[in-house]
Amino acid sequence: MLRHVADEEIEQRVRVLRTELGLQNQSCPDLTTVIDKLTAHFRHFRSQTIPDADMPGEEAHWDIRKGVLQIRESVVAAMQRGEPRARMTIAIEIGHFAMRHAGTRSMRDARSTAGRLGLEAKKEESEARRFAAMFLAPNDLLSATDTVEEIADRFGLSFEAAMIRKGEFDAFRRRASGRRRELPSVVVDYLKDAQKRV
Repeated sequence: MLRHVADEEIEQRVRVLRTELGLQNQSCPDLTTVIDKLTAHFRHFRSQTIPDADMPGEEAHWDIRKGVLQIRESVVAAMQRGEPRARMTIAIEIGHFAMRHAGTRSMRDARSTAGRLGLEAKKEESEARRFAAMFLAPNDLLSATDTVEEIADRFGLSFEAAMIRKGEFDAFRRRASGRRRELPSVVVDYLKDAQKRV
């Protein structure tokens, strides 16, 4: 049976890694610097830039057996320009490293592998994505009053990623306070109408 990793456990790993790399209070760290710090801090981590033609269908991937993060040249250039998609791509692969995922993993693996290995690849991809979002926009640097636009600007995320991250942060805060998620007003109205008919 696959073990579910709770957001709180992922957040703890994010906090530990950001602290080890000296990134605790940085809202938008340069990921080239992050990769350099990972290489200096962990002896089983290095990165390699690969020509785009040699990585068709993949932007980057983490290979735990070789201890190498391979990144397409165009993604490296986009990351250096601070483009949100490239930042998220690299953060996801850092997530695979930090979560100690087995084997060579990429988004392509999660989509194409069947059976139990496919489920494991999908689970690991989900964990890496959750890690990446928290790594780029950590809970302790977010506040309840942040708008999606503010999150996108401050943390170098796309609008879509910032919207998802805000939802995750709000859910995290609800769980921490013991509050339940409120039902949408449409659902409440429907349930009231249904109750009247009974």
